Amino acid sequence: GTSVAHGAVQQICPSNANGVCFGVGIPTSSASANSGNIYFQMTAPTSFSWISLGTGSSMSNSNLFIMYQDGAGNLTLSPRKGTFRTMPTLDTSSTAAKLTLLAGSGVSNGQMVANIRCSNCQSWSGGSMSLSSTSTSWVGGWKSGGSLNTKSQSASIAQHDDTIIFGLDLTSATIASDSNPFVASSTGTGTGTGTGTGTGTGTGGNTSGDNGVTVISANKINTAILAAHGVVLALVFAALYPLGSLLMPLLGKWWVHAVWQFLTFFLMWAGFGLGVQAAMDRNMLFMEIHTRLGTAVCVLMVVQPALGYMHHKNFVATGSRGVVSYFHIWFGRVLMVLGVVNGGLGLRLASEKQSLITAYTVVSVIVFAAYFIAKAGAFFRKGRSSGKELQEPPRRPYRESRKERGVRYV
Repeated sequence: GTSVAHGAVQQICPSNANGVCFGVGIPTSSASANSGNIYFQMTAPTSFSWISLGTGSSMSNSNLFIMYQDGAGNLTLSPRKGTFRTMPTLDTSSTAAKLTLLAGSGVSNGQMVANIRCSNCQSWSGGSMSLSSTSTSWVGGWKSGGSLNTKSQSASIAQHDDTIIFGLDLTSATIASDSNPFVASSTGTGTGTGTGTGTGTGTGGNTSGDNGVTVISANKINTAILAAHGVVLALVFAALYPLGSLLMPLLGKWWVHAVWQFLTFFLMWAGFGLGVQAAMDRNMLFMEIHTRLGTAVCVLMVVQPALGYMHHKNFVATGSRGVVSYFHIWFGRVLMVLGVVNGGLGLRLASEKQSLITAYTVVSVIVFAAYFIAKAGAFFRKGRSSGKELQEPPRRPYRESRKERGVRYV
């Protein structure tokens, strides 16, 4: 087998967390065989809802180990597979991490401590790592808030506040004994919800350090950016764009419609920029349907001002709508609907409360129902007045009062 030098448990306490720490130890026997037990520790104040550690270079396809309070003074361990498209759920596959909670674990004096043994963490469905590698990738995440207080391993969790991606030299994390390295010298029993009972026996002598740890990315996520992104674009697509579309038939002034939609257009891009920053903070830019669809809608909206101008020129010249007019109108409607639908996808991606998602859906339905009722009313009013219009000179559709081809309409 491979000759492995003795090191120490490697520990990292992310600077963008408040009291969250991770520790990793690899028995020399496991490193030599590239299989077997590895040990890791997660500690955090009880002010955190959940904490996770995982193997992998990003949250996507990572092997996640999530801990949270079980409501009975102990901790629940939940092995999950990381993904950008949905919140991670319990991994029930044959390659799911086999985790055991060891002695020294529990909740005491406002602190959560999970000492964990994993018997198969060298490989998982999304990847693998050599237990004697000098360069392995790890991810961590955490969410502050109320305790989950459940023994269910499949409990729903809210989106993380912050994350860290770090590299770890496992040759610096080797420990002499294949036993719980997080207790100085003890024989004890710890119970892990849904993972069975584990007994940890330590002989002492293991130390800790951080000389084998390299921080790759530590994100301090500004949740206000995400909130602002959601509010701005919900306002844009569920209110401002529909109202701007109604201004033309309601007021009959093309310039009011144009100015309103231009201002909304620029506000849309401000909201888009906030969304890009929020997605980058969470390492999910263009990695799931919400960010991809949102980008497509905003980019396609760029052609609307040009189509609107072409529609305006055609209407001024002919007094009626042409192909470009109908394309401008219906293309805009489709984009508005897609924008609203994408807002709902964003709320689900952010794991917002169902009450907020329901409220957003109800308000959007009411707004668009009012929009189409107003449009239908304008259409029927136009139909009733069509006879009169046939007997009169054509009016400028936007009540313009400028000369066109030597004729002045008022």
